[in-house]
This record gives sequence, structure tokens and C-alpha cells, in this order.
Amino acid sequence: MRFNKKELQRLGCTESEIELVLKCQKKYLTIFDKENLSSNDFSIDARELYIQLITDDNGSIQKATRFNDWISKRIKKYHFAEDKDFLVTQKKVTREIGGSTTNEYSITLRMAEHLCMVQNNENGTELRDYFCLMERIVVDNEKWWSTRNPQRANYRPMCEAISKTIYNACGRTGDDSDFSREANIINRIATGCSALEIKTYLGVGLNELTRDNLTNEYNEKIAFLQEQNILLLGMGLPIVQRVNMLISFFDTKYPDAKPLQSYYDREYLLRERQKILDCLTK
Repeated sequence: MRFNKKELQRLGCTESEIELVLKCQKKYLTIFDKENLSSNDFSIDARELYIQLITDDNGSIQKATRFNDWISKRIKKYHFAEDKDFLVTQKKVTREIGGSTTNEYSITLRMAEHLCMVQNNENGTELRDYFCLMERIVVDNEKWWSTRNPQRANYRPMCEAISKTIYNACGRTGDDSDFSREANIINRIATGCSALEIKTYLGVGLNELTRDNLTNEYNEKIAFLQEQNILLLGMGLPIVQRVNMLISFFDTKYPDAKPLQSYYDREYLLRERQKILDCLTK
């Protein structure tokens, strides 16, 4: 799995962590087993890992034991188990005269970390740090999508509820401006920003989805508000009353919430909410 800078930022990675991931994704691209890349377990090509561990910074391969001897000794010494730590497949090798087969090893991230540690060289240390970091990033990414996917799915029902409310009030269906206004009410309650302000702060393109670039912390808050808003819309409440209730529900669940923009304090978040109400009562 590969990540770009914006994806790593939304997962809360530090600048040094982002630098390490981007560097290693480029430098060690070949170590990932393409046939098992979708697997959560056996995703590392042991032969390619071995090559990287015996290659110096100048790209020269250091004198080393043969791969088969290297992997066999480590499996025995550190008690790695087949089907738990590694898988073995046979690959045909074509030669000028005849052919033969070789054993290829797909190994887990944990086994790769251990092999890097015991190699005790610069590449081994760098790769081990990268693998350890990637374990956390993959888990955080799964958590991020577990929030984002339901949030995206709930946007359409919320728009349908908005449209129904508008139709009941004035005989027309809702349009994009109505849906955008509602989304920005939720954005401001949760983050202190409109969608455009979020994009400007995060350096996001105008055509990109705003919430695809938010951290899980803020998407969780927005998802909560969307769910509450759908319920309140179904009750047919006036918009000012509904927004006041959304703010009350939010503060009960997230009493210490702060603005997305790090240079503002909580008082700024409270002022932005009052601006919402002031606009609605004009």
C-alpha cells in the first residue's frame, strides 16, 4: 500500500514520518510482493528484502551469503514458522540449457522487521523504522475509512431530508446551494471553518472533496453531526432551533473541541457558531 503526502497528513503523521515513508516507498519499492500485496499478512518479498539489506548507499551489493542460505539460517535461528511467518512458493527459472525451480518466500511485516533488526546495518535500521511506522499507518488508515465511508453514505440521506423539509415549507425541492449551506453549518460547528476555508488552510484543490483531507478526529465529529441532523430534519424543526440543538448535542459529546486552524482558540469556535445563528435570523 502506497500513501501520498496528503494522505499521510490526514492520518496525523509528523513531517519526519512523512519524509521517511515517502523516501522508503521510492527507495524500497521492489520489496513488496505484488502477488500478496493485498494480504494483511504475507506482503514482503524476502528475496528483494535480502537484496536491499546487502546493498550499500552507493547501490553496490556487499559480499554476502546466498539468499537460500541466508533465509534458511534465519528461519532456523529465530524459529520462524511456515504459514505463520512466511509462505514458500516454487518459481521456475529458465536457463540457456534446461531449467530449474527456486524457493521464493513471502513474509509478514513482523518477520521483515526482525530480519532488518538482526541485519544490524544502515538499511536494516531504516527499513525496520519504516515497517514499524507502516504498521501504525495502515491501522490508522483503516480507522479513517471506517469513519469516512459511512459519513459519505449519510450525506445523500441528509440532502434528501433537507429537500423534503424545504418542499414542505415552500413547495420547492432543495438544490446544491441548500445542501452546501447545510454542509457548511456542520463544518463550522465541528471545525470553525467553511469548506473553502478548510481547503485554503490544508492546501487542498478546489475540485477535491474537503472531507477527504480531514483527520479522523474531525470526520468523526462531522459524521456525528450529520447523523443528528438527519434525525432533527425528520422532526420538522425550524432551522434556528435545529442548529441550536446541533450545537448543544455537539458540545455535550465534544466539550473540549477546538478549531481546525491551530492558530485559533476555542473562543473562535464559539464565535463562528454565533455567526451561523446571526446569519439565520437576519
